[in-house]
Amino acid sequence: MRKSEFPRVVKTKVMVRKKLTKKIEKDDVEKQMEDDVLQKEEVKESLAYKVISEDQTNALKELTPRELEAKLAEILNLTNYHISLPEACVLDYYVAGFWFTKEENFNNQQTSAFFTLLKILVENIKDKHMSLAESLVEFKRLLVGIGMENCPKSGGLECFDISQAKVITNYFTDSLFQHFKLYEFLFTQEPSEEVITTEVKVEVPPMADIPFPPPLDEGMTEDLWREYIMTPPTTPEPETNDEAGENEEVSKEKGKTDEIAKDILTTIKPEHIKTIIRKTADGIFENFKIEVETKLKERENNYAAKITKR
Repeated sequence: MRKSEFPRVVKTKVMVRKKLTKKIEKDDVEKQMEDDVLQKEEVKESLAYKVISEDQTNALKELTPRELEAKLAEILNLTNYHISLPEACVLDYYVAGFWFTKEENFNNQQTSAFFTLLKILVENIKDKHMSLAESLVEFKRLLVGIGMENCPKSGGLECFDISQAKVITNYFTDSLFQHFKLYEFLFTQEPSEEVITTEVKVEVPPMADIPFPPPLDEGMTEDLWREYIMTPPTTPEPETNDEAGENEEVSKEKGKTDEIAKDILTTIKPEHIKTIIRKTADGIFENFKIEVETKLKERENNYAAKITKR
């Protein structure tokens, strides 16, 4: 090699090295940009906070089942759930699913992602009319990426772990997929409307031209009735001297009766009184004794009959 060509070769190698360095740097930048795009797509595809926000999730966790039902009906715009059977069933489906997240102690992100999953699966039946096989495939696609790091295909449920994924699968198997035909029937068949009528008979007052008493609001006033129709009260009769004489005679007879009773008691001896009391007591106790013996005999017969049956 000539000495004049040596600097040219060195210069060419330096230029090639610079080009390679620039290319490597460019590749690194492009790779970093691709990673950023993938991360953005992963965040974008996450199912959390798509239906209910974090603030709504926090608020819903503090409600009772009855309050939760009313609040979810407001959020999901299910205004006719009191009279519409499909809306009532869908609302029960959401309430049961949200309560399941409380029982499993899911955090806010997991609760919101699970609620989005509830909405996706039921709308696949309602709007897209998916079959059971198609719904299972869609459910499997949404579970992709759980328990994996940097998964190229993600279903948006990476906030769960493997054990939680099993619990979620069991829940949807027992609640939605096991009753899939019922949900299909609910969203495809129009419910029959039943109109219930009740006849009520109301009696009205007769017309004024009919010979019947007029209604109370057209009747006679109380003042006119008291002045011209009401019978006046009877005047009390004065007391006579005959009543005073009768009262005196009654009091005298009562005094005589009391004196005779005192005289009779003084003539009776204490022995006679004891005898009378003893006879009276014997008669009373004799009847009581007979009654007790009769009841004891009946009870004895009942026990004997029970023993015989055994």
